[in-house]
Amino acid sequence: MEPKRRTGKYKEIDDYNKLGRDIKEIFRNYKKYITKTESRLFLGIPVIISIIIFCYLGFFEESNTTLLSHIVEMNQVALTVIAILAGFNTTSLSIIAASNNKKLSISNDGVLRQLTTFFSFAIVVQLLVLIAGILFSIISKTLDDVSLFFTFLSGLTVKLPLLLFGAFWLTLILFTIIISIRNATLLYRYVIFVADD
Repeated sequence: MEPKRRTGKYKEIDDYNKLGRDIKEIFRNYKKYITKTESRLFLGIPVIISIIIFCYLGFFEESNTTLLSHIVEMNQVALTVIAILAGFNTTSLSIIAASNNKKLSISNDGVLRQLTTFFSFAIVVQLLVLIAGILFSIISKTLDDVSLFFTFLSGLTVKLPLLLFGAFWLTLILFTIIISIRNATLLYRYVIFVADD
């Protein structure tokens, strides 16, 4: 299919050039290829760990400012780790694409399509988490100033949303780490498969 040159106003006649088409396809294929056990495990472990950590912080941390600083610190560390993992997944995807193995078919459910889907999903999710983390870093710098002016923002009215947000954010961070661990095992299997060929 030859790309069409756009001049003036251009009306989309098919779904090929629509915004977000590839991202939707990646998420649809990921949902198709992941097993229920993997899905439960990859979401369950981060949720359980996050709930335990933020219940602990909720019981033993009295100051909302200190709680916010824990979340901001966690975010700063996570941004670095997730950026490295996104680079790892991008490099792995490049290795898979460059291998040009004839046994891996590009058919609808071929191994190559599944590998590409898993690594692409990880890259997209990690980049979205990076963008959200950067926005949170920018916004969190003003939150300390807000708490000085609005003294009624204390107690459970602030603590509960902070705990829920922190647990949700840690769940996302741990999820991106877990899918990268799974991708490392997939890369291991792929390299062994190519080496045996």
